[in-house]
Amino acid sequence: MRQEVKVESAVNLTKYPDKTLEGYYLGHKIVTGRFKEQLIHEVQKPDGKKVSVYGFTSLNIHLEQVDPGTYVWITYVGKSQDRNKYGNQVHVCKVEYDFEKKLDIPKQPEMPDDPGEPDDVPF
Repeated sequence: MRQEVKVESAVNLTKYPDKTLEGYYLGHKIVTGRFKEQLIHEVQKPDGKKVSVYGFTSLNIHLEQVDPGTYVWITYVGKSQDRNKYGNQVHVCKVEYDFEKKLDIPKQPEMPDDPGEPDDVPF
């Protein structure tokens, strides 16, 4: 049966200081925003519900060290007192993980570098 794909918006963790999101880290995807590309991270909560979270520098750096399927606790701490090269305070988060608590995620097949000539596609 044909169904419409629903697009759920991502959560902005900076609106929830000192609240912890916990669950299995499923990975990230890159989306193109109005000004730049941005990472959106996906976490599966213990109840099975999936939550998408907008990335920011601190979160992205922490999660690049975590394999998909690892159980994580993510807490937005607030803005640092230090300023970045543009003079802005940066967002800070704390990421904790349990590498022994894993969710089995099937690997996606890799796309070939050169898929070759496409068949006659009518669109």
